[in-house]
Amino acid sequence: MNAGLLSLERAPVILGRESSYIGVLVDDLVTKGVDEPYRLFTSRSEFRLTVRQDNALRRLSPIGVDLGLYFDTEQSTIERRLEEEDGLRSFVDSTSISPEEAQAHLTASASSQLSHSVKLVELARRPGVRLAELLDAVGASEIASMEAVLSTELEIKYAGYFDRERSQAQRLRQMGDFRLAADLPYADMQSLSFEARQKLSSVRPRTLAQASNIPGVSPSDLQNLVIEAERARRSVQEIIK
Repeated sequence: MNAGLLSLERAPVILGRESSYIGVLVDDLVTKGVDEPYRLFTSRSEFRLTVRQDNALRRLSPIGVDLGLYFDTEQSTIERRLEEEDGLRSFVDSTSISPEEAQAHLTASASSQLSHSVKLVELARRPGVRLAELLDAVGASEIASMEAVLSTELEIKYAGYFDRERSQAQRLRQMGDFRLAADLPYADMQSLSFEARQKLSSVRPRTLAQASNIPGVSPSDLQNLVIEAERARRSVQEIIK
């Protein structure tokens, strides 16, 4: 794909650790290296709650749309699926369920009964309570496909964990925007630890995010690396002037 983009003089597609497992694989091989056969386990990803099978379209289809990879029918299918999930989430957030409607499902899941009507989203957060059953209880079982229901249910039940991962992913993307020159003199950066200088000189990371994943480069090394990189940029600009 990137070879084709290069021939068209377009920017390459870079899949990060926060967006895909292939991003984890490539980053591991480049920044950490291997001395034995590499196997990609889900545990290698620090964003495995976010990088899920059920949300692949939402994560990756914008890249395909931007590159013009989809036929019209494929793009329409993607748009319908995402609109279906958005519509379902809006319905669940705004629709209430009465104690009578919820009683049988709460009894089956050994969950406490309601004393008054609540929004579906509040009840769906409870362990053991299935969103599909709640939709059936309010007569909305046909509102969305089972795939959309499953994805929405996961987003509701684990919202706190997902928000935490997405905040971490946003920080990683910001670090990815901080570019590191290919010719930085890491060996001369005395503010970095000796191990960090060695590892950085060997790997030659392109971004701060890539540098952060190199074993032996500590958070304090990263902070000092930002200062050193900015200092090197100013020196280059002064030479140009």
